[in-house]
Amino acid sequence: MGRKLDLQDIKNCLYLWRIYNDQQAATVLIESNMGLVRTIANKYKSSGLSYDELISAGREGLFNAIRKFDYETRDIEGFSSYIGVSIENGIRQELRKYKKHSHVLSFDQPLGQNKDGDELKIEDIIGTDGEELMETVIDEMKNEALRSALECLTTREKKIIFLRYGLDEAYCKTQEELATMFDCSKATIAKQEAKALTKMRHPKNTRKIKDFLD
Repeated sequence: MGRKLDLQDIKNCLYLWRIYNDQQAATVLIESNMGLVRTIANKYKSSGLSYDELISAGREGLFNAIRKFDYETRDIEGFSSYIGVSIENGIRQELRKYKKHSHVLSFDQPLGQNKDGDELKIEDIIGTDGEELMETVIDEMKNEALRSALECLTTREKKIIFLRYGLDEAYCKTQEELATMFDCSKATIAKQEAKALTKMRHPKNTRKIKDFLD
């Protein structure tokens, strides 16, 4: 848990990060406010998102607040309230995405057929090799359509897919590496990766490129 900062500490950290791009100062601000992120995330535990997803969304909201708060013109005493609102907004935004696409997350929903002609469900692909899943997705999507499909994902899911398959860089990270980055188990990463890929395969995304399908 990060140490509690007084008002002058907060202002100093904001100054160092904004002016000198001091990453340590930004880290101190984030870690010292993760308790608030967890407190707000706890309010939404029964919302449908996993606790890891809630924390990730809240952390994103916290970072946005740190990035936008005008410490030169605003009263620094209002910083705590400001980040609280941003954290909650970040979580609610992820919930809106989840609810919008929740109909594709049923684990007994048929996805099609496997190689043997048997019905394939989400529960069947949890734990399946990720490269095989992504290969199937890319077979159904091309370039722009793939990027468009990514928009249906939560912030955490999008990060997992981008990092897992090197969409922004050549190096693809393993599930073990992502588990370390997101401070969770490999099984959690595998499950969230599979959910994200399933959402991307929803007909509203794949029909955009039906002319490319075999």
